[in-house]
Amino acid sequence: MNDQDSQRRVVIIGGGFAGLFAARVLRRAPVQVTLIDRRPHHLFQPLLYQCSTGILSEGKIAVPLRDLLRKQKNADFVLAEVTGIDTEGRRVLATRPLGDQLEFGYDYLIVAAGVQQSYFGHDEFAQWAPGMKTIEHALVVRRRVFGAFELADTAVDPAERSRWLTFALVGAGPTGVELAGQIREVATKTLRDEYRHIKPEDARVLLFDGGDAPLAPFGPELSAKAARTLSKLGVEQHMHSIVTDINATGLSVRAQDGKVTRHEAGTVLWTAGVAAPPLAAAIAAATGAKQDRAGRIVVGDDCTIPDHPEI
Repeated sequence: MNDQDSQRRVVIIGGGFAGLFAARVLRRAPVQVTLIDRRPHHLFQPLLYQCSTGILSEGKIAVPLRDLLRKQKNADFVLAEVTGIDTEGRRVLATRPLGDQLEFGYDYLIVAAGVQQSYFGHDEFAQWAPGMKTIEHALVVRRRVFGAFELADTAVDPAERSRWLTFALVGAGPTGVELAGQIREVATKTLRDEYRHIKPEDARVLLFDGGDAPLAPFGPELSAKAARTLSKLGVEQHMHSIVTDINATGLSVRAQDGKVTRHEAGTVLWTAGVAAPPLAAAIAAATGAKQDRAGRIVVGDDCTIPDHPEI
């Protein structure tokens, strides 16, 4: 940007890593920055798994966006959910928490809305297998994980006790690997001496993934190291496994040979797959941009939308 950009308006959608860093980069630029997010805090997502297992409180990984931007004189934060854009009028359309409509004019628009959990077309799994993308998700997971040990402790039937002491995670990416290992550490260390009727260290943690190894996108060396570490912790790895059904008592999984196996588990957690939020479709419709299979907007080498260098 140059001197001609004085008083130009920059709207940033999303207060995650990309949105927040974009706002900070512009702190000395001659522009007015408006950052819009539907939540009032910036979330450090890589530590969600520690929040979900009680190692960290939610306040340790979520910081108010207003607090982060308080010293930046050219930046303002607005709590609202963006619903679409008007490219001709260069306006961002948003909704306040109580439903009122807002509009924000822009000269430059930075879209950093992030992604949401994807169940690969099986949204019905969500009620039985919560994801791990928000503070709310982490708190649900925390209640389910620690609640499972409590239910196991009072279970009279051995089969029921075994089911509550079985945790199944779908997806062997970073979140799944970290959470699987953390649950085993909670069981073998944190809770080891807390119960009278069960041995928490007997808890089974099953990790399922359709690929051939955990953390496969990170390369064979790191993937192999992750697999060894998980084995050492006692995590049971089921690769080449596709989940076909989830309900209140467990999940069914199809192996590479086509055989479907039922696994009884009191807690099923979904740590696989991401997709673009609905906003991406609205922006694509407004700009004529293409979307990939996950709904993400296809951009140029400089991250702008074709024919819309201002976005």
